[in-house]
Amino acid sequence: MPCDIDPPIKDETVIMVFWYKDEKDGEPIYSVDARGRQITQAKLWSHPYVFGERAVMRTNVKPAELEIEPLESTDSGVYRCRVDFKNSPTKNQKINLAVVVELNLLPAVPPKKPVIYTGASRILAKILQPLNEGSEMSLLCEVIGGSPPPKVTWYFEGKVLDDTYTHEHEDITINRLDISKVTRDFLRARLICKANNTQLMTPLTSEIILDVNLKPLVVNITSKRSHLSALRTYEIECLSSGSRPEAVITWWKGTHQVKHMARNFADSPNVTRSVLSYVPTIEDDGKFLMCRAENPVVPNSALEDKWHLLVYYAPVVSIKLGSSLRANDINEGDDVYFECDIRANPRSYKLLWFKDGKELHQNTTAGIILPGGQSLVLQSVTKASAGEYSCMAANVEGKSISRPVTLEVMYAPICKDGTSTQVVGALKHETISLVCGVQSKPPPITFFWTFNNSGELMSMPATRFAHVKQPSFTNNWHWHGSRLNHTLKTDMDYGTVACWARNRIGEQRTPCLFQIIVAGKPYPLQNCTALQSTGPYAHRMGHEDFKATDSRDADWLIVRCAEGFDGGLPLINYELEIYSEENDYHVNTIYLNRTDRFASPGPVFEISGLEPGRNYRLHLYAVNAKGRSDPVVLEPVTLKGVAMYTTGRGIADETTDYSLLVAFFAGGITAICILIVGVTLTLYRRNHPTRTIKSQPAEPPSTRYEYKEDRSASSAPSSTNDAQHPDDLKQQINAEMPDDDPDVIPSKAVERRPDIFEPDYASSRPSERPKDFRYHEELDYPSPSSVLHAKDSWIYPNGYAEKGEKSLSPLRPSTLPVHRTHDIYTRSSRVQESCI
Repeated sequence: MPCDIDPPIKDETVIMVFWYKDEKDGEPIYSVDARGRQITQAKLWSHPYVFGERAVMRTNVKPAELEIEPLESTDSGVYRCRVDFKNSPTKNQKINLAVVVELNLLPAVPPKKPVIYTGASRILAKILQPLNEGSEMSLLCEVIGGSPPPKVTWYFEGKVLDDTYTHEHEDITINRLDISKVTRDFLRARLICKANNTQLMTPLTSEIILDVNLKPLVVNITSKRSHLSALRTYEIECLSSGSRPEAVITWWKGTHQVKHMARNFADSPNVTRSVLSYVPTIEDDGKFLMCRAENPVVPNSALEDKWHLLVYYAPVVSIKLGSSLRANDINEGDDVYFECDIRANPRSYKLLWFKDGKELHQNTTAGIILPGGQSLVLQSVTKASAGEYSCMAANVEGKSISRPVTLEVMYAPICKDGTSTQVVGALKHETISLVCGVQSKPPPITFFWTFNNSGELMSMPATRFAHVKQPSFTNNWHWHGSRLNHTLKTDMDYGTVACWARNRIGEQRTPCLFQIIVAGKPYPLQNCTALQSTGPYAHRMGHEDFKATDSRDADWLIVRCAEGFDGGLPLINYELEIYSEENDYHVNTIYLNRTDRFASPGPVFEISGLEPGRNYRLHLYAVNAKGRSDPVVLEPVTLKGVAMYTTGRGIADETTDYSLLVAFFAGGITAICILIVGVTLTLYRRNHPTRTIKSQPAEPPSTRYEYKEDRSASSAPSSTNDAQHPDDLKQQINAEMPDDDPDVIPSKAVERRPDIFEPDYASSRPSERPKDFRYHEELDYPSPSSVLHAKDSWIYPNGYAEKGEKSLSPLRPSTLPVHRTHDIYTRSSRVQESCI
């Protein structure tokens, strides 16, 4: 077959010549390579399955030609000669070769049916296992016999897939099909191997249907949100399709698989759905939630869809003391600051500070400063600054408060609850136990005790006092105490005992004081009033104005009194004795515990069961550890139209129209008499100095106490007799009282005790008077017990309780500067005398 290889221009050379047949696969069947050499010395190549050694290119003739020898019938076809020059365009020439075949008189022998094997193992393809997508596949089609030898060709979906075959031995023809990558197109595909050696017979075929395991095509989380809220439950869905068999869906959070929270569903043969019940946590913020779909039988088949989580959560708050501070070394006067650590998404928009559950606000005067940011500054902290501090932050998800941090402030000792003065009542030859309770942090190192009887100041030896454990009924862990036993042998043992404590912060500034006075029975009750009432709880309902009621409706009697001096000991209870005046028969006794206190400053008795029209006599007492007071007598008391009985007031005749006028007149007379007596006594004292005083060290002017009793206008009938009594009693006291202790001022409270109430002046008896305090030692008191007065009854085994300053009786003078209501103070140049 000719091929013109002459160059179109001079100085042009041929570099390559290619021969093609039927343009099969675009591959040359013969080539001449003249690159870098002369065309006559070119390198020749022939396709082994087309020409083999039967063809040669002759370039020394014009035109050049391709010589085929021997020629075969299969050589028929359209050939193309392609000539490539060094610089000129390529030249193509086509030649149609028709081969005339002589008739062969010998008959054709058909081959046997093709047999398909799998790869090099030569296993029959009838038991071929499913192939995995992406894997390699190798099939072998073998044909035995046939004359002439058959052509063996692979067909896929009616198209030639591979027609390259080889003849092995003399009667075996093989076509090997190699697929480097199995695709989804081979699923259920039919591969046919066809053997044909003559046009006169139907080709013999064998086929195989492929089964392929497919990878998932897509995976997608369909319920993604812009953000999630922590600790809420969400149903998150993931879909996957394209897998055969169905894909297995797993959920992953970061590198950890989320198990036991997902449910998988197969909606169709190749679609899988998974629903995850997911509760995000704070730690999930910023992590990836991943849905993975995988065909377990196909290696490397997993597909993933990732979701970057944005988790909103309420603030996580913690508070800490400033890093430069030591929690156990903060003293009064130090500056303290707190830091609040907030972790929130989104950011918090509010920050609040609390102390002991109460919100703190900016207060420069109080030393509370909120500088902004996340800090709290306390300037010059005090004991009151101690407590539990916390901070609270809020964002759109909610608000959170931190665990409190306890601030402990070290401070020097102070008296318990700020009480600096306490009163102790005791008798001579009685040993009292004084407990000095202080608050301090850290605990006191030592205690100091002193005694002052206005004559000398002495320190108590350490052998007289000892440490006291905290009482079990208090939860004040900063309480510390010291106990001092003090025996009152003489009058000089009455006075003021002071207690100090010291810790490593410093010494107590204000001492705890104990005023030791003579204890006795309480004074009688004062201003006792009886009222008829239709209801037993009228006084508890806030009705302070008692109004008279119709005697036909009155079936209750309410009696109320005011307290007198408690005798130096706390009152235990009150007693009311009811007698029938007709036969002096004791009707009933009512006991009222002093702890059952209402709004009134004294006892309130409710009496039922009294017969209307009958006269009764009521005896009222106050009781302390030393015994009962002298009685206050209300008589006669009759349940009828009379609505009120008052101490020192008679029963006016209901038919008298001038009772009110008479009462005002009597009150005026009484007031004038009292004024005259007072002026006379004052002038007398100024002009007549008292008896000489024993030699004592110089002292400041002492304080005198006078008790003036307000008398109601209705007590005029008895005012004449009572007006002269103060002078007589005063002279008697001045004349008879021994001057054993010139350092104590006599109290004028003993000059006047409340009168026993006698409303019926016709039957009134002389008022009973309290015994003089000079005869305390002769009185038959109960067994002595040491009692300490205070608002809170801190009772100890030795019987002592304490009392605040405000509870000191107005009738009992004190040598200490303790404020008491209703006391009238006068100055005198006399040395302080006994107030007992």
